[in-house]
Order: sequence, then C-alpha cells, then structure tokens
Amino acid sequence: MMKSFDRRKFITALGLSATATAIATTSSFTNELVENSLTLIPADTPSDIKITHVSTFRVKRAIFIKIETNAGVTGWGEASSNSPMEVVESFILKTMPKTIIGMNPFDTELIWNRLFWENHDLGPSGALSYAIAGIDLALWDIKGKILNQPVYNLLGGRFLTEVPAYCGIPLKGGKIPVEKAVERALKVASLGYKTIKLRMQIREYNLNPIPDPTLRYYEAVRKALPQDIDLFVDPNEGYTASRAIEVGKALQAMGMKYFESPVPRENNKDLAEVVDALDIPVMAGEKCYTRWEFRDLILEGNPDIINPDLIKAGGITEVKRIATVAQIFFKQIVPHNTKPTLGTAAALHLMASISNAGPLLEYVELDTYDEVMTCFDADQHLKLIDGKLRVPHSPGLGMEINEKKLQQIAK
Repeated sequence: MMKSFDRRKFITALGLSATATAIATTSSFTNELVENSLTLIPADTPSDIKITHVSTFRVKRAIFIKIETNAGVTGWGEASSNSPMEVVESFILKTMPKTIIGMNPFDTELIWNRLFWENHDLGPSGALSYAIAGIDLALWDIKGKILNQPVYNLLGGRFLTEVPAYCGIPLKGGKIPVEKAVERALKVASLGYKTIKLRMQIREYNLNPIPDPTLRYYEAVRKALPQDIDLFVDPNEGYTASRAIEVGKALQAMGMKYFESPVPRENNKDLAEVVDALDIPVMAGEKCYTRWEFRDLILEGNPDIINPDLIKAGGITEVKRIATVAQIFFKQIVPHNTKPTLGTAAALHLMASISNAGPLLEYVELDTYDEVMTCFDADQHLKLIDGKLRVPHSPGLGMEINEKKLQQIAK
C-alpha cells in the first residue's frame, strides 16, 4: 500500500538533485554528491500515484469533473455542457472510469489516447471530445498541484502573462431588438472590454436569411460605441461563400477588424473563398474537435486564425497538439471560450505556453453565469483588468472550487 505522498519532500528532493547535478560539472568530488542526492527522492514519487475515483457535478451551464488520487490530491476539470449534458456526463461516469481508474494522472498522453481510440467509433467529435476534455483538465490540475506549479510551467513555460479579452453579445439571429443590442454593448464596454463581438447566431439551418439583420446591428452598435473599442461579427456559420463575401466586404468598409465563422464548418471550400476575398483576418474552427479536423480546416479553408475550444476539443493535451499544427502553417490561436471559470483558466495556461497565441481570448459577462460563479469563492474569480485577463499562477489550473457550495446546487 502506498504511503501518503509528501509534496514538499518530493519537491525538496528534486531541488537537491538539480543543484547537485549542476555542481557535478565542476569537480569529481561532486559525482558522489549526485549519487547520494538521488537517493533523497522518496519511493512514493508521482510514479506511484493512481487515480482512484471520478465524479461529476452538473450545474446550470457547466459540468465539473472531480478526479481523486491515492495521494490525497484532487483535480478539477470542466467539460462543455453545450450538447445534452446527460450525454457528456454519461460518457464521463459510465465509460471513462473503467479506463482510467488505477492509472497514473501524469500519463495524460496515454490516458487521452486510450479514451479517444477506445470510444471513437461512437463519433470522434462532440460528446466524446467534450468528455475527454473534462477529464484532461482535471489531470493537468492534479499534476500542477502535486508539483506545486501552474499548468503553463508544465507545458513549457510562459510567453505571456496576460491576454486581452473580448466579449460576445448573443443576438439570436436578429430576434433581439437593435436598441437592446446597443444597450448590451455599452454595458460590456463599461466593464472594460476593448473588443466586442456581435454573435449573430444565424446558424447553418437559416443560411443566407432574408432580410439579413447583420449590417443594421453592426451599424447601430458601431455608432454607439467609442471609436477606441473594436467591433467584429460572428454569423455563426450562417452564410454561403458569396453572401459571406458580400457582407464581409461591407463590414470591412465600416472598419470591422475580424470576421469569425462566416460559413458552415462542413464547407472548407467556401471558407477559402471568403479568406481570399477579404483583407481582414478570418477566424474559424470552434466546431473542430481534433488535430485532424484542424489539419483539414487549415489545408482546405486556410483561415487566418483558428478557434479551438479547450473544453470541447479534447482539453489541454489535444489543443496543445492543435497549436503545434497551427504553428507549422503560421496560424494564430484565439480560443473559442464561453465558460468563465476552469475553461477560461485552461485557455489562459495554453495561450501562455505557445508562441502563436493570438491577440485575444473570448470571455463572457459574469452575470449570465450567476450559478456557476457561486461555486467559486470571490478570491478565485478571474478578473478583467484594463480589458485583460491575467494568467493564473497558483498550482494547477489556479482556480479551486468550493465543493460545499457546489454540492448544494449540483443536480
């Protein structure tokens, strides 16, 4: 039976080993010191840690995952709740524990591959990748806590310490009154956001709507906002190439800085036409869930910026791979991100650790996530300061759930 894991003892031993190794280059005497110092690492190192239990907590607009270990260290993750929550939760509770119980939480690559390939016949995207993402985030949280390091250090260190955030305003395909959209945009601007997105939510099943609400919303909101605040549009894949080019050129002439998800994700040929026709960066990829889907998106659609969502696209482990694919083609990463707690923390750690992090990270108005936010004490909340989010620096993901509060509201 494994002894209780002593993190301080382990870290101290690692420090002594590293110091001794450095000294060893200067004299033969220290070769003996190195050999002796290595014996200071206790037997119950991370190689002996095992996953013992997996549980989930559903609240309005979030699924949180708790993974426990025999070292007494617990990790928390978040899975997307955008598909039927019961489907994602079922994957996590009924399928995945059979694979990961007894495994070492440091084996994130092995665990990811087993969870994906043992279940991908049911569909490699959507609910499966959502569920894997929740597990993966919790494992990275565990690793960081055991090693007393923020996740970005485990990913290779930091390129940046803060990321400008933008906020999206949902417009339900034009069902929100224009004056309400203006009111909402002004409120978001007052919170400190320097960039705002109009989420038109036209969708693929309402392709090329007549009348098209996009231009009148943009004109009204642009006129109301201060000029130092950028505004852009996301049709939510609601156009064919010809219509997206027509609308995109009109928006570009009005000063729009980005154009996101203009055409259905299933039609990369149309996306490539839009990219070629416009002079502003085109973003895409929030509905791509694996490195292979992003490979095809880049090769066939060639967006300027790609938008993986960490709690949809398989978690930190897979999105780190996706970022590498993007690096090959000199593409920047601007994560799609509509969850303000662990999902955002994971995205910040990932962006901090890559050289091709884009200029923005999506964030949300916290008052639309009241119930979720009550699961975290106020000092745990990520804070928007001067329009930017700071990368968490506490061990793991850097946000700790108040489990007592969570249990009171969880379904």
